[in-house]
Order: sequence, then structure tokens, then C-alpha cells
Amino acid sequence: MARRRFVTSDKLLPVRERYTYSHGIKVGNTIYLSGQVARDKDGKVCHKRDFLGQIEMVFANIKDVLETAGASMQDIVKMTCFCRNLWDLTKMMPIYKKYFGDHIPAMTAVEVVQLWDPHFLIEVEAIAVVDEEQTIIGS
Repeated sequence: MARRRFVTSDKLLPVRERYTYSHGIKVGNTIYLSGQVARDKDGKVCHKRDFLGQIEMVFANIKDVLETAGASMQDIVKMTCFCRNLWDLTKMMPIYKKYFGDHIPAMTAVEVVQLWDPHFLIEVEAIAVVDEEQTIIGS
């Protein structure tokens, strides 16, 4: 039976005791990441009204959690993006390429009325699988 290991990045706001959730949980070779937002280690919302600044910080936060768990952005197999405005996603390709390169995980995007803080424009959760060979099926 696979052990559950709680993943906590020391670069992010401590949430386990304060908000009773983990940055991520690793079970076997799968890592489930909690939704990441544009919040710094002190809990301050960053890049208010700046979608590109927020998505950059969100991806940096995801990268930090994955690295803490011994993984990388290339190990992400599924992302879910919760956006205040879905059209904002069309602007993120340069930042997406910076973090993912040619890797293209499965993704779902959902427009929402509001996130945890009204200044958050996007929240992204992800699932990563480590130590598995990646193959493209189809063309």
C-alpha cells in the first residue's frame, strides 16, 4: 500500500495548521497539488488586477511545491484552471511556454464568479506523476 506524504514548501504561506490543508499530497508516484494562487509567503495577494503577474506567480508556486516533492513541471499530467475571466487564458502562452516548454498536460479551464479572495484572478490545481515514461499517442 502506498504511503501518503504531505508536501509543504517552505517558500509558500504555511497553510497546514492555519487553513487545514496541504500544498500537496504524494501517494506513490502521484502528487496532488492544492490550488495555487498569487499569494506570497506572508499571505499577501500579489499582482492585483494583473493576470500575467498572477499566472507567473501561480506557476512559480506550483513549481516550488513540485520540487519539494521531488518532481518538476514536466511531471504534470493534469491541470485545472479556475479563472475569473476565461479570455485571460489566451494571454498566458509565453509564460506557459517558460514553465512547460513543449510539455502539454491535459487541462480544464472553468470560469468562476469569485475565488477565495476577490483580488485573485486565477487559481490552478494540478496532478503530477513522477518516474513514468511519457509518450505521445496519436499525432
